[in-house]
Amino acid sequence: MSARAQLLLGPVAGGQYSWTSFSDKYYKDLYNVEGVWGFHAGGQVSFRVHKQFFLHTSLLYSKKGKVLKGDADFSRLGAQYRLTKLTATYNYLELPIIYTVEFRKQTKGGKVYKWYLGAGPNVSYWLNGKGTILNQETAEPSDGGTLNYKVVFGKNPDYVGPGEMVVEDPNRFQLGLNIMAGLVFEPMPKQQFMLSIRYEIGHSNLSPESEGTFLSTMYKDNMQIRNQGARVSLAYLIDTNIKDRKKGKSTIKKRMR
Repeated sequence: MSARAQLLLGPVAGGQYSWTSFSDKYYKDLYNVEGVWGFHAGGQVSFRVHKQFFLHTSLLYSKKGKVLKGDADFSRLGAQYRLTKLTATYNYLELPIIYTVEFRKQTKGGKVYKWYLGAGPNVSYWLNGKGTILNQETAEPSDGGTLNYKVVFGKNPDYVGPGEMVVEDPNRFQLGLNIMAGLVFEPMPKQQFMLSIRYEIGHSNLSPESEGTFLSTMYKDNMQIRNQGARVSLAYLIDTNIKDRKKGKSTIKKRMR
């Protein structure tokens, strides 16, 4: 393929496994953190910058989350309560921007194999969230031993309502770093499939200072955490062939003259 200007557009979707990482080492020792399975879907734009160098960006709806397990004694914080299990899912709009270099190899039979490596920032907007919590205060047989909740942003925690977890000062715009590798398949001219594996390293905390506050339990969910995760994506892209289209317009104009 020549080094012509190239813009590829198309849908992208895939699955992911995400978890969170505490900023405070005390909480890292306190809980067993597990991940949750989720998905992402949206549209992708890929632009050839120069020869084998590409810039890829996508607008994605993404579902992430965490599972905390433990039997924690918080007596040092002035209260006695123990967390057995908390499961949370968070919904995001994401804008990954990844710069890649593409490699290719041609076999003796004439087949061409392409693969790529890249990295770049990930900009996320926290839409909403929900979850369930079980500890010694919520473990009532009448409700199955769990409390279901939804995440509420910007509300005074003194006025938290039933079934809410209030995050007074959320960091809804979050940054991270993506590291990506993948394969390119071209079954037909001007069309390609991109199969990619991406690892996300979160940089921003979900909240700089606020905790997640509940009504029916003294437990507070630590929001000084960062999203981490791995995902597999498949994109179907069509080459818009910008340069050739411009050439066609120029030729038509010359003929009209």
